[in-house]
Amino acid sequence: MFVFVKRAALFSCALLITPSLAAADCLDSEPLQGLDYQYEQALRVGDREFLQQLLLPYFVWVHNHAVAHESKADLLARLGPDYQPLKSRESSEVEVIRALDTAVIHGLSTVDKFTDGPRHANSYRFMRTYVLRDGRCRLLAGQTMKVWSTESEP
Repeated sequence: MFVFVKRAALFSCALLITPSLAAADCLDSEPLQGLDYQYEQALRVGDREFLQQLLLPYFVWVHNHAVAHESKADLLARLGPDYQPLKSRESSEVEVIRALDTAVIHGLSTVDKFTDGPRHANSYRFMRTYVLRDGRCRLLAGQTMKVWSTESEP
């Protein structure tokens, strides 16, 4: 009986020390890839309401070779009433790295725009950092680097 009580006490202490572990399922690979897909689609169609909830107030997105960066306010403004939705935005080669209440997701994102002429698409290497805050996964930061464009094809 003493061994059971001792183990139960140790388990309870472990839960008190790491309360986020029980609630951190959203940072596991499969759920996080699903959430990140929702993020990609929100960017594609300009879903500002979803992004308002997902992005932390101090979110930053560093673009291609750091030539530009956007805050949460900048991104939401760019996706305003004049925003033209994209034809598609799809991820591949996606991997997740996790440490406690933080996860990094990285891979390749291909963005296809609607055009009246030839196809216009870009592929980017991306890396985004999600954190667990108040029981929810939130996007802290992202970085993209263009690796291919239809404009660079011969």
